Amino acid sequence: MLSRNMTIPRQLSLGEVKGQKKGKAGPKPRPVSPGRPRRELDIELLRELRDRGCGFKRIAREYTRVTGEYISHTTVRERLVDD
Repeated sequence: MLSRNMTIPRQLSLGEVKGQKKGKAGPKPRPVSPGRPRRELDIELLRELRDRGCGFKRIAREYTRVTGEYISHTTVRERLVDD
């Protein structure tokens, strides 16, 4: 039989340290690595093509035709969504 003063030990959550109160500040976030540098793109041309109603693949093809610089449709999407 358990007396009323005894507590049942609980399992620690991920990142929680013994003796630390739940809900307090957790571990410090890791610094973000810079990653691969972004290519310099003519954003004005991308916007102009988007305003014409072109899709991402068509924008990528037209950008390559006009500038001679290859760009994937995924890069087009990322840049236009960031705007």
